[in-house]
Amino acid sequence: MNQNMTPVSSTSDRRALFDPGAVRCVGIFSARHKRRIGLAVREIAEWLGQRDLRVLLPEEQAEALSLPELSSAREELAEAADLLIAIGGDGTLLATARVGAPRGKPILGINFGGFGFLAAIPKEDMLAALAAVMRGESRVQERMMLSARVLRRGEVVGEFLALNDVVVGKGAFSRLFRLKTSISGEPVSDFPADGMIVATPTGSTGYSLSAGGPVLDPEVRAIIVTPICAHALSARSLVVPVGKVIEISLPDPRGEEVTLTADGQEGFDLQAKDCVEIGEADCSARLVSLLDASFYRKIRSKLGWGGQR
Repeated sequence: MNQNMTPVSSTSDRRALFDPGAVRCVGIFSARHKRRIGLAVREIAEWLGQRDLRVLLPEEQAEALSLPELSSAREELAEAADLLIAIGGDGTLLATARVGAPRGKPILGINFGGFGFLAAIPKEDMLAALAAVMRGESRVQERMMLSARVLRRGEVVGEFLALNDVVVGKGAFSRLFRLKTSISGEPVSDFPADGMIVATPTGSTGYSLSAGGPVLDPEVRAIIVTPICAHALSARSLVVPVGKVIEISLPDPRGEEVTLTADGQEGFDLQAKDCVEIGEADCSARLVSLLDASFYRKIRSKLGWGGQR
Protein backbone atom coordinates (compact mmCIF):
# COMPACT_ATOMS: atom_id res chain seq x y z
CA MET A 1 0.00 0.00 0.00
CA ASN A 2 1.26 3.46 -0.86
CA GLN A 3 2.18 5.07 2.46
CA ASN A 4 1.17 8.50 1.09
CA MET A 5 -2.41 7.41 0.53
CA THR A 6 -4.91 8.36 3.21
CA PRO A 7 -7.36 5.52 3.93
CA VAL A 8 -10.94 6.52 3.29
CA SER A 9 -13.74 5.79 5.73
CA SER A 10 -15.70 2.60 5.35
CA THR A 11 -19.05 2.43 3.62
CA SER A 12 -20.89 2.13 6.94
CA ASP A 13 -19.17 5.26 8.25
CA ARG A 14 -20.79 7.27 5.48
CA ARG A 15 -24.29 6.25 6.54
CA ALA A 16 -26.40 8.04 9.12
CA LEU A 17 -27.13 6.28 12.39
CA PHE A 18 -30.77 5.32 12.82
CA ASP A 19 -32.44 7.16 15.73
CA PRO A 20 -34.84 4.80 17.53
CA GLY A 21 -35.86 7.61 19.88
CA ALA A 22 -37.88 9.13 17.05
CA VAL A 23 -40.00 5.98 16.64
CA ARG A 24 -43.50 6.10 18.12
CA CYS A 25 -45.40 4.26 15.43
CA VAL A 26 -44.36 1.28 13.28
CA GLY A 27 -46.10 0.23 10.07
CA ILE A 28 -45.80 -3.38 8.90
CA PHE A 29 -46.17 -4.47 5.28
CA SER A 30 -46.02 -8.18 4.57
CA ALA A 31 -46.48 -10.81 1.92
CA ARG A 32 -49.72 -12.57 2.80
CA HIS A 33 -49.45 -15.82 0.87
CA LYS A 34 -47.57 -17.75 3.57
CA ARG A 35 -48.95 -18.67 6.99
CA ARG A 36 -45.54 -18.37 8.64
CA ILE A 37 -45.35 -14.73 7.58
CA GLY A 38 -48.67 -14.06 9.28
CA LEU A 39 -47.29 -15.62 12.46
CA ALA A 40 -44.20 -13.43 12.20
CA VAL A 41 -46.33 -10.29 11.81
CA ARG A 42 -48.25 -11.20 14.97
CA GLU A 43 -45.02 -11.89 16.85
CA ILE A 44 -43.42 -8.60 15.83
CA ALA A 45 -46.60 -6.61 16.50
CA GLU A 46 -46.77 -8.10 20.01
CA TRP A 47 -43.07 -7.38 20.60
CA LEU A 48 -43.50 -3.76 19.57
CA GLY A 49 -46.70 -3.35 21.59
CA GLN A 50 -44.91 -4.55 24.72
CA ARG A 51 -42.56 -1.59 24.23
CA ASP A 52 -45.43 0.90 24.02
CA LEU A 53 -45.05 1.42 20.30
CA ARG A 54 -48.12 1.87 18.13
CA VAL A 55 -48.41 -0.72 15.36
CA LEU A 56 -50.36 -0.33 12.11
CA LEU A 57 -51.14 -2.83 9.35
CA PRO A 58 -52.72 -2.20 5.93
CA GLU A 59 -56.45 -2.89 6.07
CA GLU A 60 -56.40 -6.09 4.02
CA GLN A 61 -53.54 -7.54 6.09
CA ALA A 62 -55.17 -6.63 9.41
CA GLU A 63 -58.37 -8.30 8.24
CA ALA A 64 -56.56 -11.46 7.12
CA LEU A 65 -54.85 -11.74 10.52
CA SER A 66 -57.99 -10.83 12.52
CA LEU A 67 -56.28 -7.76 13.98
CA PRO A 68 -58.85 -5.02 13.27
CA GLU A 69 -57.45 -2.80 16.02
CA LEU A 70 -54.25 -2.39 13.96
CA SER A 71 -56.00 -1.64 10.66
CA SER A 72 -55.14 1.47 8.67
CA ALA A 73 -55.53 2.66 5.10
CA ARG A 74 -52.24 2.14 3.26
CA GLU A 75 -51.57 5.82 2.57
CA GLU A 76 -52.50 6.86 6.12
CA LEU A 77 -50.22 4.15 7.51
CA ALA A 78 -47.29 5.42 5.47
CA GLU A 79 -47.88 8.96 6.74
CA ALA A 80 -48.25 8.00 10.41
CA ALA A 81 -45.42 5.47 10.77
CA ASP A 82 -41.93 6.50 11.87
CA LEU A 83 -40.51 3.15 10.75
CA LEU A 84 -41.76 0.71 8.11
CA ILE A 85 -41.03 -3.00 8.38
CA ALA A 86 -41.29 -5.12 5.22
CA ILE A 87 -41.74 -8.83 5.98
CA GLY A 88 -41.42 -11.16 3.01
CA GLY A 89 -38.97 -11.21 0.12
CA ASP A 90 -37.31 -8.48 -1.89
CA GLY A 91 -40.59 -7.90 -3.72
CA THR A 92 -42.28 -6.88 -0.47
CA LEU A 93 -39.50 -4.43 0.26
CA LEU A 94 -39.67 -2.95 -3.24
CA ALA A 95 -43.42 -2.36 -2.87
CA THR A 96 -42.88 -0.83 0.58
CA ALA A 97 -40.18 1.48 -0.78
CA ARG A 98 -42.50 2.91 -3.42
CA VAL A 99 -44.91 3.88 -0.64
CA GLY A 100 -42.40 4.95 1.99
CA ALA A 101 -39.70 6.71 -0.04
CA PRO A 102 -41.78 9.74 -1.11
CA ARG A 103 -42.52 10.30 2.59
CA GLY A 104 -38.93 9.83 3.75
CA LYS A 105 -39.72 6.80 5.90
CA PRO A 106 -36.93 4.40 6.98
CA ILE A 107 -37.55 0.77 5.97
CA LEU A 108 -36.32 -2.43 7.63
CA GLY A 109 -36.56 -5.60 5.53
CA ILE A 110 -37.00 -9.06 7.08
CA ASN A 111 -36.41 -11.89 4.64
CA PHE A 112 -38.92 -14.72 4.37
CA GLY A 113 -38.24 -15.18 0.66
CA GLY A 114 -35.48 -16.92 -1.22
CA PHE A 115 -32.72 -14.62 -2.43
CA GLY A 116 -33.10 -11.82 0.10
CA PHE A 117 -30.65 -9.30 -1.32
CA LEU A 118 -32.64 -6.26 -0.10
CA ALA A 119 -34.65 -7.75 2.76
CA ALA A 120 -31.44 -8.78 4.44
CA ILE A 121 -32.50 -9.69 8.01
CA PRO A 122 -32.97 -13.49 8.19
CA LYS A 123 -36.33 -14.58 9.62
CA GLU A 124 -34.66 -16.53 12.42
CA ASP A 125 -32.90 -13.35 13.61
CA MET A 126 -35.83 -10.95 13.27
CA LEU A 127 -36.46 -10.16 16.96
CA ALA A 128 -32.76 -9.93 17.80
CA ALA A 129 -32.22 -7.62 14.81
CA LEU A 130 -35.25 -5.52 15.72
CA ALA A 131 -33.93 -5.21 19.29
CA ALA A 132 -30.58 -4.03 17.92
CA VAL A 133 -32.33 -1.45 15.74
CA MET A 134 -34.30 -0.15 18.72
CA ARG A 135 -31.05 0.14 20.69
CA GLY A 136 -29.62 2.38 18.00
CA GLU A 137 -27.26 -0.26 16.59
CA SER A 138 -28.17 0.33 12.96
CA ARG A 139 -27.70 2.76 10.12
CA VAL A 140 -29.84 4.22 7.37
CA GLN A 141 -28.55 4.19 3.82
CA GLU A 142 -30.08 6.37 1.13
CA ARG A 143 -30.76 4.38 -2.05
CA MET A 144 -31.48 6.35 -5.20
CA MET A 145 -34.71 5.63 -7.04
CA LEU A 146 -35.91 6.09 -10.60
CA SER A 147 -38.80 8.15 -11.86
CA ALA A 148 -40.41 7.24 -15.18
CA ARG A 149 -43.12 8.83 -17.23
CA VAL A 150 -44.83 7.83 -20.45
CA LEU A 151 -45.47 10.51 -23.07
CA ARG A 152 -48.15 9.93 -25.70
CA ARG A 153 -48.61 12.64 -28.32
CA GLY A 154 -46.89 15.06 -25.96
CA GLU A 155 -49.07 14.29 -22.94
CA VAL A 156 -48.05 12.40 -19.79
CA VAL A 157 -50.24 9.28 -19.58
CA GLY A 158 -48.36 7.37 -16.88
CA GLU A 159 -45.89 8.03 -14.04
CA PHE A 160 -43.94 5.45 -12.02
CA LEU A 161 -41.40 5.14 -9.22
CA ALA A 162 -38.88 2.30 -8.92
CA LEU A 163 -36.12 1.26 -6.55
CA ASN A 164 -34.70 -1.56 -8.71
CA ASP A 165 -35.49 -0.90 -12.35
CA VAL A 166 -37.81 0.26 -15.07
CA VAL A 167 -38.11 -2.15 -18.00
CA VAL A 168 -39.51 -1.57 -21.46
CA GLY A 169 -40.04 -5.07 -22.81
CA LYS A 170 -42.06 -7.23 -25.12
CA GLY A 171 -45.23 -9.04 -24.12
CA ALA A 172 -45.59 -12.79 -23.89
CA PHE A 173 -46.30 -13.30 -27.61
CA SER A 174 -44.44 -10.40 -29.19
CA ARG A 175 -41.58 -10.60 -31.65
CA LEU A 176 -38.41 -8.52 -31.41
CA PHE A 177 -39.31 -4.86 -31.68
CA ARG A 178 -37.24 -1.85 -32.62
CA LEU A 179 -36.61 0.77 -30.00
CA LYS A 180 -34.57 3.95 -30.00
CA THR A 181 -32.65 5.07 -26.94
CA SER A 182 -31.30 8.56 -26.30
CA ILE A 183 -29.46 10.02 -23.32
CA SER A 184 -30.62 13.57 -22.58
CA GLY A 185 -31.49 14.08 -26.24
CA GLU A 186 -28.34 12.47 -27.67
CA PRO A 187 -29.13 9.34 -29.78
CA VAL A 188 -27.36 6.24 -28.49
CA SER A 189 -28.93 3.11 -29.97
CA ASP A 190 -31.49 1.95 -32.52
CA PHE A 191 -31.82 -1.83 -32.90
CA PRO A 192 -34.32 -4.69 -32.54
CA ALA A 193 -34.38 -6.26 -29.08
CA ASP A 194 -36.58 -7.89 -26.47
CA GLY A 195 -36.42 -4.67 -24.52
CA MET A 196 -34.32 -2.34 -22.40
CA ILE A 197 -33.62 -2.32 -18.66
CA VAL A 198 -32.91 0.95 -16.86
CA ALA A 199 -31.63 0.14 -13.37
CA THR A 200 -30.34 1.79 -10.23
CA PRO A 201 -27.20 0.56 -8.43
CA THR A 202 -29.59 -1.24 -6.06
CA GLY A 203 -31.17 -2.95 -9.06
CA SER A 204 -27.80 -3.81 -10.61
CA THR A 205 -27.90 -7.21 -8.85
CA GLY A 206 -31.36 -8.01 -10.27
CA TYR A 207 -32.72 -8.28 -13.81
CA SER A 208 -29.94 -6.09 -15.24
CA LEU A 209 -27.28 -8.50 -13.94
CA SER A 210 -29.12 -11.44 -15.52
CA ALA A 211 -29.07 -9.59 -18.84
CA GLY A 212 -25.31 -9.04 -18.65
CA GLY A 213 -25.18 -5.70 -16.85
CA PRO A 214 -22.51 -4.65 -14.32
CA VAL A 215 -22.77 -4.77 -10.53
CA LEU A 216 -22.57 -1.33 -8.89
CA ASP A 217 -21.98 -0.51 -5.25
CA PRO A 218 -25.22 1.08 -3.95
CA GLU A 219 -23.29 4.21 -2.99
CA VAL A 220 -22.44 4.89 -6.64
CA ARG A 221 -24.87 7.44 -8.04
CA ALA A 222 -25.40 6.27 -11.58
CA ILE A 223 -27.97 4.70 -13.89
CA ILE A 224 -27.44 1.45 -15.81
CA VAL A 225 -28.95 0.98 -19.28
CA THR A 226 -28.92 -2.69 -20.35
CA PRO A 227 -30.42 -4.09 -23.58
CA ILE A 228 -32.31 -7.39 -23.42
CA CYS A 229 -31.35 -9.92 -26.11
CA ALA A 230 -30.47 -7.22 -28.63
CA HIS A 231 -30.21 -8.21 -32.29
CA ALA A 232 -26.82 -6.49 -32.47
CA LEU A 233 -23.53 -8.10 -31.50
CA SER A 234 -22.10 -4.80 -30.28
CA ALA A 235 -24.95 -4.05 -27.85
CA ARG A 236 -23.63 -3.59 -24.30
CA SER A 237 -24.69 -2.04 -21.01
CA LEU A 238 -24.10 1.65 -20.53
CA VAL A 239 -23.54 3.38 -17.18
CA VAL A 240 -24.52 7.05 -17.13
CA PRO A 241 -24.34 9.65 -14.35
CA VAL A 242 -27.39 10.83 -12.49
CA GLY A 243 -28.79 14.01 -13.95
CA LYS A 244 -29.11 12.38 -17.35
CA VAL A 245 -32.52 11.41 -18.73
CA ILE A 246 -32.89 8.12 -20.60
CA GLU A 247 -35.43 8.37 -23.42
CA ILE A 248 -36.80 5.19 -24.99
CA SER A 249 -39.13 5.57 -27.95
CA LEU A 250 -41.11 3.03 -29.97
CA PRO A 251 -41.03 4.08 -33.63
CA ASP A 252 -42.28 0.73 -34.99
CA PRO A 253 -46.01 1.00 -35.85
CA ARG A 254 -46.61 -2.74 -36.29
CA GLY A 255 -48.65 -2.97 -33.11
CA GLU A 256 -46.34 -5.23 -31.10
CA GLU A 257 -47.26 -5.84 -27.48
CA VAL A 258 -44.82 -3.72 -25.45
CA THR A 259 -45.06 -3.03 -21.71
CA LEU A 260 -43.37 -0.80 -19.17
CA THR A 261 -42.84 -2.38 -15.76
CA ALA A 262 -41.59 -0.72 -12.58
CA ASP A 263 -39.78 -3.06 -10.18
CA GLY A 264 -41.50 -5.95 -11.94
CA GLN A 265 -44.70 -5.07 -10.06
CA GLU A 266 -46.45 -2.19 -11.80
CA GLY A 267 -47.21 -2.40 -15.51
CA PHE A 268 -48.35 -0.11 -18.31
CA ASP A 269 -49.12 -1.04 -21.92
CA LEU A 270 -47.26 1.08 -24.45
CA GLN A 271 -48.27 2.08 -27.96
CA ALA A 272 -46.29 2.89 -31.09
CA LYS A 273 -44.83 6.41 -30.98
CA ASP A 274 -44.88 6.47 -27.15
CA CYS A 275 -41.79 7.85 -25.43
CA VAL A 276 -40.61 6.74 -21.99
CA GLU A 277 -38.45 9.17 -20.02
CA ILE A 278 -36.50 7.80 -17.06
CA GLY A 279 -34.26 9.64 -14.62
CA GLU A 280 -33.32 9.92 -10.98
CA ALA A 281 -36.34 10.40 -8.72
CA ASP A 282 -36.52 13.31 -6.30
CA CYS A 283 -36.83 10.90 -3.36
CA SER A 284 -34.64 8.08 -2.03
CA ALA A 285 -35.39 4.82 -0.28
CA ARG A 286 -34.03 4.91 3.27
CA LEU A 287 -33.01 1.33 4.08
CA VAL A 288 -32.16 0.36 7.65
CA SER A 289 -29.33 -2.14 8.17
CA LEU A 290 -27.37 -3.42 11.13
CA LEU A 291 -23.96 -1.91 11.82
CA ASP A 292 -22.09 -5.00 10.60
CA ALA A 293 -24.01 -5.25 7.30
CA SER A 294 -21.77 -5.20 4.22
CA PHE A 295 -22.63 -4.97 0.52
CA TYR A 296 -19.50 -6.91 -0.41
CA ARG A 297 -20.33 -9.67 2.05
CA LYS A 298 -23.70 -9.97 0.33
CA ILE A 299 -21.98 -10.18 -3.04
CA ARG A 300 -19.80 -13.02 -1.78
CA SER A 301 -22.63 -14.99 -0.18
CA LYS A 302 -25.63 -14.27 -2.43
CA LEU A 303 -23.86 -14.36 -5.80
CA GLY A 304 -21.37 -17.05 -4.86
CA TRP A 305 -18.31 -14.90 -5.46
CA GLY A 306 -16.62 -16.31 -2.39
CA GLY A 307 -16.74 -19.89 -3.62
CA GLN A 308 -19.73 -20.83 -1.45
CA ARG A 309 -23.40 -19.93 -1.29
